Amino acid sequence: RHCRAPQSHASPPPSTRRMKRAMSESRETTPRAAPLKAPAQQTEEALASLRQHWQSEPLAEALNTLDATELGPEGQRWSRAVGLHFPTPASAIRGVQPLAGNEYADGLRAPSAAVAMPSMSSALLVAPAPPCGHGVFAMRPLQAGQRLGEYTGEARRYDLWCEEIKARKVARRGAESSASPFILEELYAAWAGIGGGEGVVIDAFAKGNAMRFINCSCQPNCSFKNVGAGFEKHGRLLVVTSRDIEAFEQLSVDYGWYFDPATLAEVRAEATKAYNEDLSHLQALSKSRASVSASSSVRILQDVLQEVPGPTEFLRRYVDRAQLTRLVESKKSFSQAKSYLEIPEALWHFYEVLGADRVGISCRCALDKSLNATGLCSGIIGRPLQATHLGREKQ
Repeated sequence: RHCRAPQSHASPPPSTRRMKRAMSESRETTPRAAPLKAPAQQTEEALASLRQHWQSEPLAEALNTLDATELGPEGQRWSRAVGLHFPTPASAIRGVQPLAGNEYADGLRAPSAAVAMPSMSSALLVAPAPPCGHGVFAMRPLQAGQRLGEYTGEARRYDLWCEEIKARKVARRGAESSASPFILEELYAAWAGIGGGEGVVIDAFAKGNAMRFINCSCQPNCSFKNVGAGFEKHGRLLVVTSRDIEAFEQLSVDYGWYFDPATLAEVRAEATKAYNEDLSHLQALSKSRASVSASSSVRILQDVLQEVPGPTEFLRRYVDRAQLTRLVESKKSFSQAKSYLEIPEALWHFYEVLGADRVGISCRCALDKSLNATGLCSGIIGRPLQATHLGREKQ
């Protein structure tokens, strides 16, 4: 699930409107292990229906890679332990310990639940979901405000968790390792409140349930609701539908990384760095063929200018050809940028998304219609869509 990133750690998740509990949902207080109701054959039938629905999409091809061994005893045991109706593909859960409820570390105590936590919805199915790895799909229609289950994992103090992540980066990259790019281990932690110290995250990288596979979208259909008593500083995370969801849609949440100040600063720094690295080739940018030594980003810009046909690359989505053409034809010189604000207007969004890609929080939800049917994507996890964003902040 390489598209997935955690909720912004700088502040609690955005408040959500009060949602009615669906009449059909379970009122059990905790998710509990139950006998698996769906054998592999029933799961194969569900996957066949999913494949048929998305037959012209990359998702259908990915589903063809599943075989009988993927839905065998290993996936059945894992699903049974977390209360999931369908067996989970073995490739999705290797090295992941199943947790029906959170484990608490770093001296943290389990919060009380002011609202009863429901059992895992029987409508959910974990399946391959390119380009994000695996995702969670609704196998029948879901109502807005429906409580689907808890996001489980290991509850950690954010400051201690960050120290461990940094140590892993240093071990892999050397003493001068920076925070970017993110590593896989830090892309499964969701914000659960301020708690003690600098906050609490639920880390589902090595331990969790089916909710750990929910991917990010610029058009999310679910949200996290922090559940706990009012006097407590951290709670448990409940996944709630934010609109009606049709059968075979993939569940999604906006994880909000772009609004974490430290991450935003890194994105902008990487954007500026990438632009300056390309500067000599940008100065020679024209409708002629790009230099063989040009970066892949400059080659994309050159292809846009020349209207080279072919599949739309991820970054190519963030170039306005008319605006770029006017810039090139104006004969204005490209100069060194001291900050992202000095990147030319025709290029700043392109380089901002490239910066996010370097950091590890680029959003590719528009490449998967099960995740984002509109095809409109900001390119950065948590960044507002262009339709609602006025441009570069001047602060």
